[in-house]
Amino acid sequence: MLQSSILDQTHMKKEDSATPKMLLEVSLQKSTGKLLFVEAEEDFVEFLFSVLSIPLGTVIGELLKGASSVTCIDNIFKRVSNMSVGRRHHKSHDIKEMLLKPHIGQQYSSKHQFFPLACTPLCWRDCFHKDPRIDNGLLKQSGLFIVTDDLIVTPSSSYSTLKALNDLKVPFDDIEKYETSIGIIEGLRMLKASLRSRSTLTDSLSLDILIK
Repeated sequence: MLQSSILDQTHMKKEDSATPKMLLEVSLQKSTGKLLFVEAEEDFVEFLFSVLSIPLGTVIGELLKGASSVTCIDNIFKRVSNMSVGRRHHKSHDIKEMLLKPHIGQQYSSKHQFFPLACTPLCWRDCFHKDPRIDNGLLKQSGLFIVTDDLIVTPSSSYSTLKALNDLKVPFDDIEKYETSIGIIEGLRMLKASLRSRSTLTDSLSLDILIK
């Protein structure tokens, strides 16, 4: 079970209650209780894709508070945090801040990135470049997607569902479906699990499904 002090903080729970939830239809294998994949709309997929635009220093420091469960990365973050600013260590407070809290370019964020992070607006050098997003999003059109336990994303269709079941060697009559929703707290669990696990959805969603 994933544990992190950030998941229990009061202010994070308040943020979570104020954030729109993303709905997922979860497919479990009845005979084993294993989470196979989820079917979700573009908001969840954009959330997953937008994680790639968050700098590692921000993920470790701002979101996971130095407790990512990836020991070596946590050690690097701790070492930078503990170093003083001066002749022997960091040259300036700005450099230390840049390492611990790197900026996220606004043009690379998604409207479905719901972590409480501030994005840096386009700077003057970017004014002549077209914003690559479409309506502040990363995907061109809405639709349903299948996301496997190890975060392989494909557009949802009868073929993609059958292929996923065939790859997993699970018969169609051994499937049970549930609905669940995720907010900031579940998203943080998912982010943390994705750094160290090949079963991200199982590690971050199974408890919620059992509770509901």
